[in-house]
Amino acid sequence: EGLILAEVRILQESSRSRGRARQHAGRVRYPEISLESRDSNTAMARLHEYQGKGILAANGFKIPRGRTASTADEAVAAAKELRGEVVIKIQAWTTGRAGIGGVAFAKKADEVRAHAARMLAMKVGQFPIEAVLVEEKIDIDREFFLSFSIDDAARAPIIIFAAGGGTGIEERAASTRRIPCDVNRGPLDSAVDEAVAGCGLSHAYAKQLTEAIRKLFAAARGVEARSLEVNPLVLTKSGEFVAADCRITIDDYAVGRHPELGIEIAREFDHPPTALERIAYAVEQNDHRGTFYFAQLATTTPKGSKGLVGFHGAGVGTRFEYSRGDPFRWQH
Repeated sequence: EGLILAEVRILQESSRSRGRARQHAGRVRYPEISLESRDSNTAMARLHEYQGKGILAANGFKIPRGRTASTADEAVAAAKELRGEVVIKIQAWTTGRAGIGGVAFAKKADEVRAHAARMLAMKVGQFPIEAVLVEEKIDIDREFFLSFSIDDAARAPIIIFAAGGGTGIEERAASTRRIPCDVNRGPLDSAVDEAVAGCGLSHAYAKQLTEAIRKLFAAARGVEARSLEVNPLVLTKSGEFVAADCRITIDDYAVGRHPELGIEIAREFDHPPTALERIAYAVEQNDHRGTFYFAQLATTTPKGSKGLVGFHGAGVGTRFEYSRGDPFRWQH
């Protein structure tokens, strides 16, 4: 009950590679950084900001002091520990959080409480906001953009760098640098040096920035990320490079090798996974002759409505229709 439309596709592909992917090799251990997970499970192969920052910290990046909160009281307690002005950010798989009221600064406890309560009542798409990140406000001198991704055309990793971060980076493509990477050795030295040289930094700062670019590659490779973006990477007025924000997506075929990430379902959803979708995805945890795709397209069943379940395999389609109290009617 509750299913009015679903589709199951039998994919004629070997799942042996997925079975091998689930043999856990080289698990990464993260240090304690007061960014503990607030989610019992993570759906999709995208991680929240605080999870990505944990990965960055484990690879030598400096991150702002802070922690997550799932209630307004927890947010106030976090702000009191940090002292001074803080920033509160919704933890959601979306860009443009500031534009939807998902980022706010606060100096007083009542301001923190009000912002946290409002944010925790929000929904982004069909996903409710379950946590906010409360961090110290950073005194920023300069901003930079760093992004690791897989270049499908080159069949190799690539790092995109720009001497200016923040919103609108996509419209400033002319000012970005593409740094080719060797899958084993990392970003090419000459390309890194050329990119950093154009920033007008002192020798000490240029060295730190060069190290940050290399750390980005190491962080992405360590968890087999398909993309890892630090925007902005900021140079603070005290002379430190700090990862102020982070977005990361793990290769869904590598999720089985990284149980420490807590990814329950490595699939893109536009809604929280339903009970049926969790059951269906669990089938793929074992190495069967093939695998299948299940999607629950509606989560409510109006009284007296009919439903449709379609099965597709090797180009042959089978479906059956049903309504409450009536037998299934099969069609080929």
